[in-house]
Amino acid sequence: MKIISAQSLKGLTNLKTKKSLWLALVVALALMGGVGYWYQKQSSNQGTQVQIQQAQVQRGDILVGLDSDGTIDFSKVSLRFHVRGSIAEILVDEGEQVNKGDIIARLDDKNYQDQYQLAVAKLQEAQEQETTSLLDNELTIKKADADLEKLRDEYKEMEAIPEAYSANELKLKKLELANKETEFKNLQQKYELQKARGLDQNELQVNMAKEDLEDTILYAPISGVVLDFAKKVGESLTDEEDFATIHEDNTIKAITNVIEYDIGQIKVGQKVYVTVEAIPDKKFTGEVTKINALPTQGSNGLVNYSVEITIKDLGSELKDGMTCAVSFVIKEVKDCLMVPYQAVKMVQGKQVVTVLDEKGQQAEKQIKTGFTDGTNVEVVEGLRGNETVVYQRASTAKTTSTRSATTPQANSNQMIFRSR
Repeated sequence: MKIISAQSLKGLTNLKTKKSLWLALVVALALMGGVGYWYQKQSSNQGTQVQIQQAQVQRGDILVGLDSDGTIDFSKVSLRFHVRGSIAEILVDEGEQVNKGDIIARLDDKNYQDQYQLAVAKLQEAQEQETTSLLDNELTIKKADADLEKLRDEYKEMEAIPEAYSANELKLKKLELANKETEFKNLQQKYELQKARGLDQNELQVNMAKEDLEDTILYAPISGVVLDFAKKVGESLTDEEDFATIHEDNTIKAITNVIEYDIGQIKVGQKVYVTVEAIPDKKFTGEVTKINALPTQGSNGLVNYSVEITIKDLGSELKDGMTCAVSFVIKEVKDCLMVPYQAVKMVQGKQVVTVLDEKGQQAEKQIKTGFTDGTNVEVVEGLRGNETVVYQRASTAKTTSTRSATTPQANSNQMIFRSR
């Protein structure tokens, strides 16, 4: 039997204790690694899950466009009387179609009738006075002419016998004749000026009174629909107040602002789709008719250009000032067969989709695709339109990101992909 000393027993005990500690440490590390791997695997499984999707092959439109917010704008003309007065009658109703030249309303014209008649009476009186004055001046000129001829004869006689008159008498007679000729010419000139001047002031008063009288009748300067009236019969208005508004030729426009980063993609004549918030299920078609060359700067500091779109398929439900969404068409394929772009896969360099047959079994079909908007893809060959395609769709866990509202990217018109 081997005897172990107390010191040896103590050393042996320390050795066993150290081995136990190392073993515990290794086990702990192994457990931590296993837990970490399990957590990572669970997180990965939660982040990406493969989902089997089915989609019906259908017909529709594929559109790539540029989106922008805008406002519906009626082409309007405001009408006003050019004189003051009270409304005597309104001859059309709001919402009524009128043609150019139709009478819209009349003012009470009694005062303007009186002013016109007074101006005409003053003109007649002035004409009579002018006629009398001209006759008197004609007589004065005739008398002056006779006096001038007499004076000329007297001077000729004195010149014929100069020895009978002194030099001073001849000089005075000649001076008298010259003065008489000057006086006669002045009378003639005044007479001609009087005839040429006529009655400009009085005639002007008549013309002005006549225009004021005519302005008590308001005509439609264009054809269109009467939108509203600012006053009712019996109410007064001034010559600076708008009285009626006409929607010119039923022209409806959409006005939007496009930032400088996107304005290069907009052209006059470009096709546009317009939807309004009040009628979300209806899409109106229009085209770009004007791009303003002068920029405006928004509150965010970005440079914008106003773009005008004329809507072609008008609707009575459209109202002036409505908020709308504008989609400028970059490219569009209409009434085509389409499937989700994720359903198309490449197999040995060929485009293939998986379809369900009548028994619900999966089968692969080779297809030929065309245009895509990033969500759907046009099928040119290989499908009929009544099949169901099956595909795997990776669903990634949602993450939340933020973007500064002051960056250009956040405020620019983003390229959108849309299909009907």
